[in-house]
Amino acid sequence: MCARFSLTSPIEAVRNLFKLNESPNLRASYNIAPTNSVFAVRAPEYPDENLRYFMPQWGLIPTWAKDKSIAAKLINARSETVSEKPSFRSAFKSRRCLIPASGFFEWKKTEDGTKQPYYIQAENQPIFSFAGLWENWTATDGTIIESCTLLTQAATSEFESIHSRMPVTVNPDYHENWLVGSDNSSLPPHNSQAVFTAYPVNKRVGNVRENDADLIKRIEISDTPIQRSLF
Repeated sequence: MCARFSLTSPIEAVRNLFKLNESPNLRASYNIAPTNSVFAVRAPEYPDENLRYFMPQWGLIPTWAKDKSIAAKLINARSETVSEKPSFRSAFKSRRCLIPASGFFEWKKTEDGTKQPYYIQAENQPIFSFAGLWENWTATDGTIIESCTLLTQAATSEFESIHSRMPVTVNPDYHENWLVGSDNSSLPPHNSQAVFTAYPVNKRVGNVRENDADLIKRIEISDTPIQRSLF
């Protein structure tokens, strides 16, 4: 599961990653949480156009939903079943997106029953992309809400000591294949995805109101190395 991430890279890096002609002047965000608006890109409407950016709400609202409260339960989609689940299968077939991040957070259960947060970054990649899906939902008053979800997959053996699930990431060589794909063959294989490192951080990140650079600083804890490689 991925329930928090950060996007702190300069806007020029985001534009270069997706070859965008324009984009909003994003402020660094160290604790992006479900229901927040996130920066994302999707395929162009017409040939020869560049990718288009948009700002969907994190938490998918299927077109058939009665109200938007369902979004809180649909922040992630399991890649193993995404093509079958009613909430996701339509978006998986025709509404793909990429969601840039500088890193994400995951919580590891400790021996005393508490949870220790870790900040996870891609090795040699200050910015990377989650595989995402998006939807349009129309409220009873006619308001249209764009929303998105992040794909997850079973954790590799190196990552599962922290959590059993991890996000699906899409490296630049696979951007087009993911965005225009319509079935499972377009899911990026593990060996094409980002290679991660992780280190423990302050538990303040659990509070969605906290959003500052100290949230991604390493801390020392007695029973865990400061940094480790993941797959």
